[in-house]
Amino acid sequence: MAKKKKEIKVKEPVRIREKVLGDGTISLYLDMYHKGNRKKEGLKLYIIPETTPAAKLQNKNTRRLAEQIKAQRILDIQKDGLVDWEKLKKSRITLVSWLEDFVTCEAQLSPSGVISKRNAKVRVEEYLASIGMPDLRLADVDREFCRGFVAFLRTCKCHRGKETISDTTARLLMSRVAAAMNKAVVEGLIPTNPFNALEAKEKPKIAASRREFLTVEELKVLINTPCRCDIVKRAFLFSCFTGLRYSDMKSLLWSEIHTAADGKTQYIEHKQVKTKKMVTIPLSDEALRWMPQQEEGKDNVFHGLKVCTSTVEAVLKEWMKDCKIDKHITYHCSRHTAATTLLTLGANLYVVSKLMGHSSIQMTEVYAKIVDQKKVETMNLVNSLFTTQAAKPDPQTAKAI
Repeated sequence: MAKKKKEIKVKEPVRIREKVLGDGTISLYLDMYHKGNRKKEGLKLYIIPETTPAAKLQNKNTRRLAEQIKAQRILDIQKDGLVDWEKLKKSRITLVSWLEDFVTCEAQLSPSGVISKRNAKVRVEEYLASIGMPDLRLADVDREFCRGFVAFLRTCKCHRGKETISDTTARLLMSRVAAAMNKAVVEGLIPTNPFNALEAKEKPKIAASRREFLTVEELKVLINTPCRCDIVKRAFLFSCFTGLRYSDMKSLLWSEIHTAADGKTQYIEHKQVKTKKMVTIPLSDEALRWMPQQEEGKDNVFHGLKVCTSTVEAVLKEWMKDCKIDKHITYHCSRHTAATTLLTLGANLYVVSKLMGHSSIQMTEVYAKIVDQKKVETMNLVNSLFTTQAAKPDPQTAKAI
């Protein structure tokens, strides 16, 4: 009788293992072995004590899910070998899911920053729905997708469908999505950012914005004109002499105001709400003049300013009307006023950039251009002032010359 051949048992590259936890539940994990390398992956799946029929059914479904993941890992190993499974799983997520992670993981974003990123995600969802690809994977985003998304942004409506969004808004939304793709590159989920493949002419252009500001003479009028809300007047003028944003004014604390080593100069050391960067601003006598008196038990310098923005803007509008200033002045114009005033008085561009907390000197150069234009306009005031009909040169004299 022929001897029965011994069966060769093929070792599975992936096995489901169990670990008993202190509370009696069993944690499932994968034990993977391939070409001499071994790796474990926790599944975050748990087998509970089977004290009820419902518990037995739950455990059955849990083990079934573990088997499905095991089968997928075997296919993954055959294709890619043992890899970083977390990265592999992330690379398979949809673009929308990645954008959701991008929005929620930025813990230090300002409220406006979170809203901006979320708006970008919503526009991406709208575009994906319009092309019938709501579950597009992050790894499948390419140059053609980027081109199509930019074209879609140029047709998007805002204000309840009454207007098409501006090129500046389209550029901002595109930049938010591009930033999410940059993060994916940094985390090794995609090799390159497809938005970088777009040519400059394919991207929405940022329109040159008009930065409204107050002149020195207009500031003098404001100072001498009463305002129905004293704290708004104080805060606005304080911002005109420090460059602090409205959000920073609301969060400014007395504990952030210090005295320098000379024993006289006071300065602000404050973490900006928008940029999260520290800014150090020496306080001039004019700025100190508009600071309120410190109240016991209140650390906020301008605690009375914590009213809705629309109320502050309404007060400013009335105040400007009383001053006969025919400009569209919002609270943020105080920041523009601070920068242009300092540059007009001859301050160094680099120093102004630091005082304003700008991330680059190019941002400050915008104000320098405004000041240069005002210089031209000022010098042109003498045009035709001294030229009269009688003073025109004689044609014969001019010819002789």
